[in-house]
Amino acid sequence: MIRRVLSVAVSLAILNTVAQEAAQSVSPEKPIRLEMITVEGNQLYSVLPSESSRDYTMEAATVGTKIPASLRDIPQSVSIVTQQAIKERNVQTFDQLAAKTPGLRVLANDDGRSSVYARGYEYDEYNIDGLPAQMQSINGTLPNLAAFDRVEIMRGPSGLFDSSGEMGGIVNFVRKRPSDVFKGSASVGVGTLKQYHLGTDVGGPLNSDASIRGRALIDANGKTPKVSDKNNRSEVLYGALDFDLGEQTILGAGYLFQQRHLKPDNGLPTLGANKTLPSLPDNTFYGANWNKFAMQSNDVFADLKHEFNNGGYGQVGMRYSDRDSDMNYAFSRSAVKGDGTFDGAGLGANVKQKAFALDASYSQPFEAWGNVSEYVVGADFNHMTTRTQRGRAMFKGLTVSKLNNLPYRDLLSAAKQNGKGFSDQETELNDFGIYGKLTLRPIQPLAVIAGGRLSNWSIEAKNNVNGQSNSRDEKARFTGYGGVVFDLDDNHSIYASYSSLYAPQDDIGSDGNLLKARQGQQYEAGIKGSYYGDKLQTRLSVFRLDDKNAAAPVVSQNYSAAIGKRKVKGIEAEINGEVAPNWQVSAGYTYMKTDIDREKDSQETFFLLMPKHIGTLWSSYRENDHLTVGGGINAMSGFESIQGVKASGYATVDAMVSYDINDNLHAQFNVNNLLDRDYYKRVGSPGTFNMPGEERTFNASLRYDF
Repeated sequence: MIRRVLSVAVSLAILNTVAQEAAQSVSPEKPIRLEMITVEGNQLYSVLPSESSRDYTMEAATVGTKIPASLRDIPQSVSIVTQQAIKERNVQTFDQLAAKTPGLRVLANDDGRSSVYARGYEYDEYNIDGLPAQMQSINGTLPNLAAFDRVEIMRGPSGLFDSSGEMGGIVNFVRKRPSDVFKGSASVGVGTLKQYHLGTDVGGPLNSDASIRGRALIDANGKTPKVSDKNNRSEVLYGALDFDLGEQTILGAGYLFQQRHLKPDNGLPTLGANKTLPSLPDNTFYGANWNKFAMQSNDVFADLKHEFNNGGYGQVGMRYSDRDSDMNYAFSRSAVKGDGTFDGAGLGANVKQKAFALDASYSQPFEAWGNVSEYVVGADFNHMTTRTQRGRAMFKGLTVSKLNNLPYRDLLSAAKQNGKGFSDQETELNDFGIYGKLTLRPIQPLAVIAGGRLSNWSIEAKNNVNGQSNSRDEKARFTGYGGVVFDLDDNHSIYASYSSLYAPQDDIGSDGNLLKARQGQQYEAGIKGSYYGDKLQTRLSVFRLDDKNAAAPVVSQNYSAAIGKRKVKGIEAEINGEVAPNWQVSAGYTYMKTDIDREKDSQETFFLLMPKHIGTLWSSYRENDHLTVGGGINAMSGFESIQGVKASGYATVDAMVSYDINDNLHAQFNVNNLLDRDYYKRVGSPGTFNMPGEERTFNASLRYDF
């Protein structure tokens, strides 16, 4: 173990040295690091969107900070995936992107229904411009990417600004905004598996002085997996308006509609009592021909931003979200016996979710000890409700043919009528918090950061079948945050941080009561580098997370149990940006070890273990004004579910070629899994969630900009 860690450290040191030498060779002038803030105001509030460049990096992020800051000034692990990187990888949904992003692990399912993990914890909500709403894989609420300029990913708890999130961190999607010049695009794409893409995006000024600006976007995607042989499709409609109420005041509004229709596929069962995975390729569909899933979501946004003459910055943001998911499908639930038979299960469900988020903050730079410091204060309110109705069924002695040709059954209605396998649960969460963060520079190279949040929250869960209700509330619950950043020179900073989380849970325990809130903290330290004016960024981090009371479903029961204490520790490394003129690289490595100490009275829980090693690489080179070539590798070591199903590690290779036919017309060709590798990207129980990776696929697209 020590030897492996030392080997990784040495490799990263060499990589860092190469990056420094490359920086010096490309730029003859000594790199100059711009100040994060000035007494006149924070210039990073006016950073251009990522779609305005071909870069893999941004000057600033806002995820988990409220104040825009360069990545070197944030004492936690933060990655930004820009519009250029999204286009080159040809991904449409967040789970597709996460599977190719350093440090993230995806437990794959249908597109938009996968689980995304960071440091062993699943992201269970996502922010849009800093405002949260739920994100659950089974409900298909992972967002499409069409309406977003970039994705900001923070790893580790962020209890300072979010008391309802996960230990894994926050994902913030930054909306595309209207511009003050007219521009637009239209795109079309086709590929194997009957893949298609159609999109248009138009925006610009709506009056003569450009004080009113608008943007409208429509996007549609679809493909037909070999297994289910059904068109899985998704559509996005997005509109936004920005109004200049004065030279320093902007009012924004937006609306986002998303929907997806899928034929659910829960993967392959194992073979026999020894839990052997089927040999690949295997395109057998272990589901009913009438399997169906549909989801619709609506998001409404509004924000007001004002720059004060004293350098202060105030903003108020609002987001309302509602989601409606319907599902009705059957799948295998046991291993396949020697005679080819197995048992099956069915799930019918309707899930309705609503969320309202409101946040107001004010930041102010000031002078102390001859240096510029800054503070931010704010308050937020979150209201989230979920009603979940489920109907379950069991099927004995099936074959693949019998499962495929099961007579249609509305599983939710059937369970509701006969009273067997039916559940109807409502939860409501209200959270109000006030927060503050102070960044002091006692000497120019050193930033000392401290903050805290006081949260008042209440959670209520009601069982509509038996009429039982449970509630829990907390007053003035404090979560703290602290960090230091020290600039070693113009290109490097070392940092350390502490962050904590205290989050309510709506899971019901064996006693029929709500489980206690989960508590956790993270300790992180590392070194960050930036070169060519932040066009190349590097990071090497070590971390440890501790938490307790995390809920997990108990196998074959209708309640959950606290896992107990869990410790996650590891190492992460990342390099992102321009390593040489026209050569962009995004690469990362994660080593992670998880220890779980279950409480003595807890039954065995279902928890998928993460692989110890995950590595990603993507690189593109712009050969000339027309041609760009790219390629990458996604790899991980072997992994195993808690039910004893094992999968070998794997590595897949992707490739891309794009060609600018002229200033307006652009062509791109992508190949995923270039070497046509057979592998399992996820394992679960003997009966389900053993998911083969996709075979080699091709995609060609055209985009016209005007």
